[in-house]
Amino acid sequence: MATSINYIKKYGDRDFAEIPFNDVDNIALCEILYMPFEKVVSDSFNDEPVPFSEACRKLFAYNGNRHVAPGLILMKKISVKMMAMADTERFASMKVVGCKCAFDVEPPLQFGAMTFLLPDGTAVVVFRGTDDSLIGWQEDLNLYTRKGIPSHALAVEYLENVAKHYDGDIIICGHSKGGNIALYSAVKCCENTRQRIVRLYNNDGPGFVTDDLTTSSEYREILPNYRHFVPANSFIGMLLVHDNDFKAVRCKHFLGFIQHDLSLWKTKGTEIYFRDDISRLAKLTDEFLKQVIYRVTDDEGRLIDKWFTELIKGIGQDGLMNVSRNLVSSVKGAVKVCKDTDGETKAAFDSFLGGLGKVAVNSVKFVVRNAENAAENGLEKIAEAVLA
Repeated sequence: MATSINYIKKYGDRDFAEIPFNDVDNIALCEILYMPFEKVVSDSFNDEPVPFSEACRKLFAYNGNRHVAPGLILMKKISVKMMAMADTERFASMKVVGCKCAFDVEPPLQFGAMTFLLPDGTAVVVFRGTDDSLIGWQEDLNLYTRKGIPSHALAVEYLENVAKHYDGDIIICGHSKGGNIALYSAVKCCENTRQRIVRLYNNDGPGFVTDDLTTSSEYREILPNYRHFVPANSFIGMLLVHDNDFKAVRCKHFLGFIQHDLSLWKTKGTEIYFRDDISRLAKLTDEFLKQVIYRVTDDEGRLIDKWFTELIKGIGQDGLMNVSRNLVSSVKGAVKVCKDTDGETKAAFDSFLGGLGKVAVNSVKFVVRNAENAAENGLEKIAEAVLA
């Protein structure tokens, strides 16, 4: 079964006038933005936009004219896909501008975005998901312990800048955390900007701590142009409060964590290959995560967040790649932090982890009760036996 790389090879000679920007284009752009385009593209919207193919070749040269993985769990194939796109008539017709990348320690911030300009003047704003940095993973944790993260405000500011500098239609795309902040930016931007958004893509992005955003009038306003995709066995997209207006994507791998990889999402021609619904495993994951996350009190969440900050300091590395290269010292630092953890924080972890087996069983029961063929599959007995 085909994936986005097959789409690039097959339809790369077809321009956007013949085949308008579609769901698979969205996947491709989200994936390649994990490459560090900030090395070769200015963050200013006042600078002249750069031809996409030129930016790709400059970045490839920056990496020594070889395919380099942008992170420990971000593979070399992203670089391969980037150069394949640069060699096509379709994607070479784009220009790029405003590649903004921001990091901070307190509060944790990892933000990335770039705007792709289509030949007809449409601005495609793409928000980056979590990169290789440990700060990025810490900001992810804050999605679950706080009502907002710094990337949310930056995303709104970035989108408003795009709307200020370009007067065409706007398409917004994002994967993982990028999908979360893409949705946030579309809902929280000003009315004039929101009216120009012709499409919004959330690719397996996690939800929010509360349902304030997905029950707002602004969300209902953007809903007709909203496309929310999750893999069949989605894990990341089932976190926190999320809308149910999603489509389930068929993937080339079974495990939900691995299905988060956009390169594994199946395509059919110029479309994504969907199935009728997410799997029962994804529904079980959804229910389990809801019960687990909302067992954590605000005070426990703050303690866990504080501990994670100390853990990152103890590891002493800025990214997962460097952790792997300096594994011994990283592990020693992490062990020391664990040994020095105070009693109050340990109690918070005990409260968080305690009773997870019972939560898992209750989640299975919930899913089985809501399944049409519950009597046939015996999942409840299986789960209770495994978790006993």
